[in-house]
Amino acid sequence: MHLLITAGGTREYIDPVRFISNASSGRMGLALTRAALRAGHTVTLILAPTPLRPPKQAHVVPVVAAAQMFDAVKAHFDRCDALIMAAAVADYTPARPRKTKLKKDAAGPMLALKRTADILAWAGRHKQGRVVVGFALEDRDVLVQADKKRLAKRVDLIVANTPEAIGASRSSIWVRTAGDDWTHLTGTKDRLARAILRRVERLVEA
Repeated sequence: MHLLITAGGTREYIDPVRFISNASSGRMGLALTRAALRAGHTVTLILAPTPLRPPKQAHVVPVVAAAQMFDAVKAHFDRCDALIMAAAVADYTPARPRKTKLKKDAAGPMLALKRTADILAWAGRHKQGRVVVGFALEDRDVLVQADKKRLAKRVDLIVANTPEAIGASRSSIWVRTAGDDWTHLTGTKDRLARAILRRVERLVEA
């Protein structure tokens, strides 16, 4: 298979030195990449900033902001068998980023935000036989909210987790495909990546 995997956390710049981001380490996306390469698959990895080093065998497309990640997904989507959206993509970006550094102001700056493009929803609408995998990180009503996301974004497989997974080497996840019940899995992210990959392989082969 040719897998398109996103990983890391996007950065949305306010000015040349400040940005909005999240605590994603990119660990799960890189674990999925390693698992896919070991299984003999080809991987295009769209990688937002992370301190971790990607596998050399992957074709890495570095990006920073959500808009760049969206452009990269669209550019490579037609050539993949499955898209795994493991990246933590910012939901909002500054509406008017500054070209020069903001100076400290006693009143504090007012920061106007706008929504970023919904990459997963776009992929769900345009998959045309490709498998699309989404991740849902929730801090309450985890399975209910994740299932809403699965249906709304038209994804084939949803992986639900909680904030405790951020940056951790071990995690607890729930996975579901259409027509199946939730499956709960725990272990290292490498182990979980292998379990997710096996499900992706079955969906592609179906």
